[in-house]
Amino acid sequence: MAVFVAPMYAEQLGLGTTMVGLIFMILRFWDLGTDPVMGWLVDTRPTRRGRIKHWLIGSVPILMLGAFLMFMPLGDTVSPAYLVIGLIILWLGFTMLQTPHQSWVPMITTAYDERSRLFMWREIVNTITLLTLLIIPTLLAIYYGIDLRGQVLVMGIILLIVLPSTVTLAVLYVPDPPPKDDEPRMAFSWDAVKVAFQSPNMVRVLLVEVLVGIAIAGTGGTFLFAAKWGFGVEGYAPVVLMVFFIAGFAAMPFWIWLSKRTEKHLTFIATAVWSIATYALYFPFSGWAAQMPGDDQELQRAIILTIPALISGLGYGTPFILARSMVADIIESEQANTGENRSGMYYSLMSGAYKTGASFAIGIPYILLGAWVGFDASGDNSPDVVRGLMFVFVGVPVVAYALAAFAMRNYQLTRAQQADNAAKLAETLSD
Repeated sequence: MAVFVAPMYAEQLGLGTTMVGLIFMILRFWDLGTDPVMGWLVDTRPTRRGRIKHWLIGSVPILMLGAFLMFMPLGDTVSPAYLVIGLIILWLGFTMLQTPHQSWVPMITTAYDERSRLFMWREIVNTITLLTLLIIPTLLAIYYGIDLRGQVLVMGIILLIVLPSTVTLAVLYVPDPPPKDDEPRMAFSWDAVKVAFQSPNMVRVLLVEVLVGIAIAGTGGTFLFAAKWGFGVEGYAPVVLMVFFIAGFAAMPFWIWLSKRTEKHLTFIATAVWSIATYALYFPFSGWAAQMPGDDQELQRAIILTIPALISGLGYGTPFILARSMVADIIESEQANTGENRSGMYYSLMSGAYKTGASFAIGIPYILLGAWVGFDASGDNSPDVVRGLMFVFVGVPVVAYALAAFAMRNYQLTRAQQADNAAKLAETLSD
């Protein structure tokens, strides 16, 4: 959505960066209403067969309709109203899928490091999927000359085919234990929501989730612009972005290994500091690429862009794993104290926090590019405008990562405290 769909609406469908940024940012707050409702439904509306799978099944037709509207728009241009309606439907379906899916992990394992491992594999599968999709537009652009809109169309077709297939596999093969007969039925409680926001640990995790969403989606949303105008790379840009994701994929086991030998929040800070330091590399390498004019030099410029993408990409992905794993620990801590497992509510708050960050990540850079820098996605841009583009491309994620590292420094739920909570909960359940 950030890397391909938003630029398509801004550049090829006539809406411009400022309008697309405003719509993406404002409408993402729609999820601030739907996410808590979805979390409440997951917690309070199980079936005799489980808590999760019926919600995944229900999300499929809504998400497929939203994907059809967003990835396959008709006509040479669209109105802002079309984008608004498409986004509302798509994000409603995504909320119905994502919140139950994330809530599944605390129901499968209670081990401190095992949660990180499960979320790591979830992120690895997600990254493999991203890499697969990034190969397709690269081949279409290089060998067939298909533009961004055609590439997005192919992605939409793939999504419409794969979504029902993968949900079917999850429903058939992943355990979804139903509530026990003597388990009290949970109801919505404002007190439970209040407890979540009174937890300093949860507030910190929610804040860093917003900030990481800004950093990651901000990078993706402006990457094609930075590659094209800052480095002179267009056809090979998806390949370079694929390298960025591969680097994050390859580094995940190292960061998880580090978290096993330290603490999750310390490793989170380390990944943020790494990203802050390495994003600055895009500036000198952009200047180097600018010294190689001519269409016949695009491959060489792509190689230059690959170097900072590879190095900065080593911090990608792991912050998501660690934050979600920390939420599982917080859920367990609250369950040990209150006897209630409200994983749906907690992960709906996480989902809303990330989506808020992702909305700002499209809104803030696009508005800055259009209203402050004067960037024109469909026209020519002066060297000063391109320089401003690079400052936005680098500056937004760097500031977000710095604030996230600062917020996480006083996180309190350590490995030892989690072990105590797990033992207390096990004793309670055995009684």
